[in-house]
Amino acid sequence: MPDDLYHTDILAWSRAQADRLRRVAAGERVNDVDWAHVIEEVEDLGKSQLAGVESFLVMAILHALKVTAWPEEHPAVQHWEAEIANFLTQAQTRFEPGMRQHIDGAVLYRRALRQLRKTPMRGTPPLSLPESLTFDPALVLGEEFGTTDLLDLIRAA
Repeated sequence: MPDDLYHTDILAWSRAQADRLRRVAAGERVNDVDWAHVIEEVEDLGKSQLAGVESFLVMAILHALKVTAWPEEHPAVQHWEAEIANFLTQAQTRFEPGMRQHIDGAVLYRRALRQLRKTPMRGTPPLSLPESLTFDPALVLGEEFGTTDLLDLIRAA
């Protein structure tokens, strides 16, 4: 297998490495496992999955902030509410319990608030929003948690 397969065809590389690792796990001596890249990819996989969940949560919070800042008078409120539901569902689907200890709700809220402040909105100025919000990610990532729950959490802050 070419040494540059990792850089030219990651899918073929990953399949070949998985096959080799299965052989190692079965007790076979395999000398051509690309250990450096396998280790890097395993590490990146965890980071990537966590980043995905966090990204969906930030987007849900961002849209909830829009609804909170421009309640009902803005023509996009229903769209924003639908987006909150979608982003929460995406985060909840990808969430694994072990991620909980690595997700900081306050940091995600600050990211969303910063992003909102960079978003140009025309018309009515926004209502006041809480500067900070701390929440347990397990609560927000529970299957029963939805759009109204996130809006209530922000409004109560």
